[in-house]
Amino acid sequence: MAFVPDNKETILAIIDGWTGKLSYELLAEKLQLELGLKKPPSRFTFTKYDEIKHAFDLKKEQLRQKKSEAIQDAKSLFESTDKLSDLISNLGNDDVAIAELIKQVEKLEKENERLSSENKRLNSQNDMLLERFARWQYNLQKMDGVDLNKLVSTLDDGLPAKSK
Repeated sequence: MAFVPDNKETILAIIDGWTGKLSYELLAEKLQLELGLKKPPSRFTFTKYDEIKHAFDLKKEQLRQKKSEAIQDAKSLFESTDKLSDLISNLGNDDVAIAELIKQVEKLEKENERLSSENKRLNSQNDMLLERFARWQYNLQKMDGVDLNKLVSTLDDGLPAKSK
């Protein structure tokens, strides 16, 4: 579908900020709402684009890992009840301030999670691009008649200016 290249950054941002269960169907519904599409895109539309598929798979794994960590944290809270009681006893009686602090902490945690996910995706994407570059360089070296020094000087020329 033509909408994917035009909205790739939006799609990746939605994946990076995703919380809760993630499936291609849920992502398609979210994109339909966000982008105002007449019908949701198919799973195959996403899997045609390596960058989107990779981001989706990475986020899915992060969500699985986060779920297992949450289970472990819950188990440790039950095993050590004094941690939770210490937190509750230190809160005080100002309910409005506590509620506001909780909202701020949740907002910061969500933003931190989104940024962390984006960072992991970008690091992974960078590794893939570096690997591709090394593979191209190796294959060019094996070709007869290719002068790598001349090729580097040609490739390092700047891009042409954007036309308005």
